[in-house]
Amino acid sequence: MGKNILITGGAGRLARYVAEELKGDNNVTLFDLVTPDSTPTPWETDCKFVLGSLTDLGDCMRAITLSQAEVIIHLGAITHTTDQQPGKKMIQRRPEDTTMQVNVMGTYYLMDAARRIGTVKKVIFASSYYALGLGGRLSGAPYQVDYLPIDEDHPMRPEDTYALSKVLGEEIIEAYCRAYGFKAVAFRLMGVVYPFREFETNVPVPPNPDFKGGPVRTTWQYSDCRDIAYACRLAMEKDLENDFEPFYIVTDSTYPNDTKEVVEKSLPDLKEMAKNIKEGEGLITDAKLRKMLGYKPRHSWR
Repeated sequence: MGKNILITGGAGRLARYVAEELKGDNNVTLFDLVTPDSTPTPWETDCKFVLGSLTDLGDCMRAITLSQAEVIIHLGAITHTTDQQPGKKMIQRRPEDTTMQVNVMGTYYLMDAARRIGTVKKVIFASSYYALGLGGRLSGAPYQVDYLPIDEDHPMRPEDTYALSKVLGEEIIEAYCRAYGFKAVAFRLMGVVYPFREFETNVPVPPNPDFKGGPVRTTWQYSDCRDIAYACRLAMEKDLENDFEPFYIVTDSTYPNDTKEVVEKSLPDLKEMAKNIKEGEGLITDAKLRKMLGYKPRHSWR
């Protein structure tokens, strides 16, 4: 029998593909502050929709109650840092604490609503590989790589508020799993690509061959939105032994050649560590996801 599923961030681009993947044999409800037809990339849906805010406990309780959610797929988030960065010129479009309010407190209110209503059994959380600390290096210090390939046990060293909010989001969900018996999965998404954005469907450009080393700022890997949707299905259907499991999810790398060759040319300081990387593997490995959930990407540009 199908499950009752609530998707937060339900008007967003990623929710569109997750809902499409799951709605055929499940009851899917979308929850967001805006409707799908009013977003920068508008779309239409026949799924039930609940209008409300993640940062309002009452709205979260109402969304879970109306959907009778057994599974929450928590995609709702601010996808960047909203606080002003020293030395950077930017137009402030939101209050500086918006990222932390929505991503951290929104996750808290959602989990607290779930334990109050009592129908939810599993949570699938859209985290980010930026939780590692690769993104905003506010200190100016290069990102520290302890070993390659990077897996779920590698230390996370966030500095900017977006990365920090994802780390704290995982911690909140894991704490609720311990306290109230939820099961949860956190997918640490790479850069998400969408088939309707033409520039992202072209064969990507490899790293600059003239770059002679320096700080790690990206792993040149990505996640296709359709592979993320498929992974949500796998996570929903799989009964994992542990209450909380984080996974890196990768569709492919954006360079056409071998990872070791890329490291040798662009990140020579990591050359020795790269000897541990298997053929076809990137700087970040999704081996755990493949092993535990049977994941295999289906939409590589190759």
